[in-house]
This record gives sequence, structure tokens and C-alpha cells, in this order.
Amino acid sequence: MSAVVTPVSLSSLTKRPRPITESVIVGKDILDLLAGSMYINPLNIYREYVQNAADAIDEARDKGLSFTRQPEVEILFDHVERSVKIRDSGIGIPSNEFVQRLTTIGASQKRGKQLRGFRGVGRLSGLGFCQELIFRSRAEGDSKASEIRWDGRTLREKMRDQNFNGGLAEIIQAAVTVNTAPADGFPNRFFEVELRKVSRLRNDLLLNEDTVRGYLSQVAPVPFMKDFQFGKEIQKHLETHGIRAPIHIEINDGKGQIFHRAQNKILLTDTAFDPVRAIKYVEYQGSDGEICAIGWITDHSYAGAIPKKHGLGGIRLRAGNIQIGDESILADFFPEARFSGWAIGDIHIISPKILPNGRRDEFEPSMHYSHLQEELTLQAKKITQLIRERSAQRNRLRSVQQQLGAAHEWIKVATEKPLPPLLIKVLQDVAALKLAQAVKEAAKLDNESEDQALAATRILEVETALSKLPLCATAAHTQNELSKNLEKPVAAALKTILSHAKNPRAGIELSVEVLNAIGEA
Repeated sequence: MSAVVTPVSLSSLTKRPRPITESVIVGKDILDLLAGSMYINPLNIYREYVQNAADAIDEARDKGLSFTRQPEVEILFDHVERSVKIRDSGIGIPSNEFVQRLTTIGASQKRGKQLRGFRGVGRLSGLGFCQELIFRSRAEGDSKASEIRWDGRTLREKMRDQNFNGGLAEIIQAAVTVNTAPADGFPNRFFEVELRKVSRLRNDLLLNEDTVRGYLSQVAPVPFMKDFQFGKEIQKHLETHGIRAPIHIEINDGKGQIFHRAQNKILLTDTAFDPVRAIKYVEYQGSDGEICAIGWITDHSYAGAIPKKHGLGGIRLRAGNIQIGDESILADFFPEARFSGWAIGDIHIISPKILPNGRRDEFEPSMHYSHLQEELTLQAKKITQLIRERSAQRNRLRSVQQQLGAAHEWIKVATEKPLPPLLIKVLQDVAALKLAQAVKEAAKLDNESEDQALAATRILEVETALSKLPLCATAAHTQNELSKNLEKPVAAALKTILSHAKNPRAGIELSVEVLNAIGEA
């Protein structure tokens, strides 16, 4: 009797998944994450508020609204009240949308509009660093200014209160108040955020004007300094690729407008600097064949690591002309991470497929970003190779200068006082040897480089001085002239003395004594 086998599909034994029907609870602690735990660097709150201001200004520009005042963004510090205001002259928020937009968490109306901020969480970043966070705004046509206050103390008390069982909505209702103010004293349109009773952190950095100015010169979409020789050229290049115009930001510290970090000279020490010679423009294609990033990198000597205190070094990544991460974001792409601090430049991400993460310290992982990282790794290798080539070039030039300096010194001392004819001839030979070594090293310098031109000029100067040496030097005849058969070995001895002397004058003095002793013998 044979058995009958009936096939059974495993999928028929597995229950189909169902949508959840249970209530979804968003707890109050989400505010703690958004307000105090998202950013490692407290200064990032300035980046968030300036980013929102830049979006508002761009929206106003797109609508053709006029800008009757400068600056477009003001940062106002009040050390007595320990407060700071960031006010922009952008499009503003209409009064009928004000409360809803400023109490909505994680649902920005800017998503899909090609603006910088689109997650709707950055505006709360200041809550972790002050006792009260206030937003005010007025859109064109509004008769009054709207105001909303987030009470940081109440928020923290409610979050610590184990008896408070409310969720996110309930804690916002408990800590947030709304008001309106007469339009007098406010611009026709504006938006401002005010942080009151700002936390006193290390060196009070959140209320330190110089610190904030230096930070924004690196991260904010500000213009290049007017005296930066490549500023207009770079800005024009960026605009051809769709990078929006920069914004005018000022702090009430009496130092005027904030400018981009780029400078004509790179300060390496208090007395040494490396001039920027030119700008190299770069662009990178994405995996889809479209250009995903463009940028610029300075050409300079790469004479050493740029001191971090200047906030200048590093090739930075930017999205919407806002810096993402810091100066070391590409350090891991370099064969030696230290070389990332020798370069200067900005890479602007223009692909909508490459997005900053929520903290804006990196980009979201994706195949498109991975492809760009591969391209940036190749760029880092090229920069590393250039650094090493420039280092070798400096070493060769230094060798040329040392040899020419030595030749010049021998020629100089040979004309200071009367010397025996044989010694003059030996000095000429020693100087000629140094000159020949300089010529040999100069041949290794890059063709048509400034270094090669400089070396050629100095070599010609020394050659001319050397050719005139027999006419310029004064011969002092010894009492007893050397016989012809002694000249050659004595000259060899003098060369040995001169080449091992601590300095030319000491060598000459010893050589004269030797000649006198031989003449008296």
C-alpha cells in the first residue's frame, strides 16, 4: 500500500501581518532629546537659527519682496539680561499660521520646497541652553506681531515629575503661552528667536561675540570678504550652479558684517604666512551621471598644518551653503588624517538625493553619498600627493638657497681684506663648487615654477659675483712665494681646511697662518 503525499505551502501556515490598532504614544521625553541631546556643540544652535533665517530670506526673495534695511540677520547680545536675539527680515509667519507652525514637532512645512530646514525640530535646539525660548514674528499685512513663549523651567519640571502622565501635546500645552503685541517698534515683516537667561557654559561661549562670529564665518551662508582676491570669482561660479546668494549677518559688537572664513594669506605662525596663489574648481558626478557636488579648493604652498584657532583649514562640506559637520569631516578620506588640516576649500552638495542627517554633523547613508565619498577619497589622495610634492620642492629650494648662501659668503669674505693669491684661487674654487651644487639642485625644481625662477635669478647673481672675484680681491704677497711643485698639495690642504671650518672667516685665518708657516719653512 503506497502513501499519498500532499504538498503544503509554508506560507499558508504563517499568519499574515496586520496593521497595529493599539494607540501610539509619543512621550514627553522626546522634547528632551530634541532640545538638549541632538547637538554636541552648543554653538550649533546659532547654525540652526541662521539656517531658518536664510530660508525665510530666500522665500522673501523668491516672492519679489523688497529689502529696505540691512543687515538681513541681526544677532543682538544683552549681557546684563543674559539674552540673545536672532532676528531676520525674511518672509515672516502669518498670524493665522503662527501658533500651529511653532508648536508642531517634526513636521516642517518646508519639506519638498528645496529649502535648508525640513524636519521641524531645529528651532527647539535653544531650549536646552536657556530658561525661556521666545519666538516673535510678523508677516506683511499683519496688524500685530505674534509671540509664543516656551518656558524651559516648566518643561524640565514636567519632564522630571513622575506624577505628570501627559504626553508630548500635554507638556507643550503646559509650558507654552501665546500672545500678540502692537506692531509699533517691529518691522513690517520679521522673525526673531530670543533666548533668555542663557546657560553659562565653558568660557560663556554662547554669549561670546568673538566665538559666535568666528563660528558663523565658517558655517553660515555669508559672503566673502571684499578684499579676498578670489571672492567674486568663486561667488559667480557658485551661482552658476544654483547656490543661492549669501546673506548679510551682523552682531551688535561694533565689528560689522560677518564674512566667510577665506583669506588671501594663511597664517602659519605669528610671523610666517602662506599666500593663496589660485583657486581650483572641482565637480563630482553622481552614480546617475548627474553632477552631485561642486566646489573650490585653494592652491598654496601647503607649508604645514593650518592652526585650528584660525578656523580656516579643512575642506568643508556644505548643503544649501550651510556647513555640515566640521573641518575634519573628510579627515578619514586622507591617507594621513593630519593632511586634511593643510587644505582649504568648500564642497557644495547640490544633489537632492544626498541629505544632511538630523544633527547636521554628517549626511544620511545612501548609495549616492557613498559614491560621492569615493570621489572625495580620490580628491584627498590627490591633495596628499600635492602636499608631498610641494614639501619635496621646498626641500630642494632650501638646498639651493643654502648652497648659494654658502657660495655668496665665500665670495664676500674673499674681498674683505688682502689675501694670498693661492688662497683667493682656492676660495674661488670652493665657491664654484657650492654654486655647482646649487645648479644641480635647481634643475630638480618644477619647470616654470616661481621657485625655479627665483633660483635662476639667485644663481645668476652668484655666477656674476664669482666671475668678478679675481678682479675684486686684493692679493697679498707672502715674503716667500711657494714653489710650483707645492701649490697643488697646499691648495688641496687649504680646501680641506676651508670645507671643515666653522665659518668662512675662521677658515681663512687658519689658511693664512698655514701659508705663512709654509713660507717661513
